[in-house]
Amino acid sequence: MTTAPASRARRRAAVLTAAFAALGLSACSLTSPTTSMIRYSPADGVEIDGESVDVRNLLVISHGEGAPGVVLGSVSNRTAEPVTVTITAAGNDLSPQVEIDPGGVVRLDGYTTEGPGEPVTIPAVDGPSGQGMEIRIVTTGETLTAHAPVLLPQGPYEQFADDAGGTVEPRPAGEADH
Repeated sequence: MTTAPASRARRRAAVLTAAFAALGLSACSLTSPTTSMIRYSPADGVEIDGESVDVRNLLVISHGEGAPGVVLGSVSNRTAEPVTVTITAAGNDLSPQVEIDPGGVVRLDGYTTEGPGEPVTIPAVDGPSGQGMEIRIVTTGETLTAHAPVLLPQGPYEQFADDAGGTVEPRPAGEADH
């Protein structure tokens, strides 16, 4: 009985099949980028990288159409010196100015480790919510500009309703969502 040659041939065929399958599957990654290496903002807001400061999750909470707004996000100081940051919207300086210690981070909604503080506010947001608006972050020698989304004060942003034009009224029963 001669079974050894047939067994070897099957083994070779199985090894070659596995090798071609592995080569075929790995070839897919040759033409596709590794998506985990693509930088993106994992939040609702936008990011800006500057020379002296970095801005993360920059957005505005407001009903829009003339209602007041709150600027959210954080600004980190990348320098060894204190930095004063002025935020502008629609050409107007907003208050308060933000002081950031060397290597420090400040939230624009006013929250600190000690609790709530004064948020950076916009007296009137011209466009509608759901759109965006230009926000500038100005330091000595640097101006960063972003088109920040304007979101309604609902869901995770409901806590800012008092400074953003009030709460969002629920839709009347039976009204269709278009």
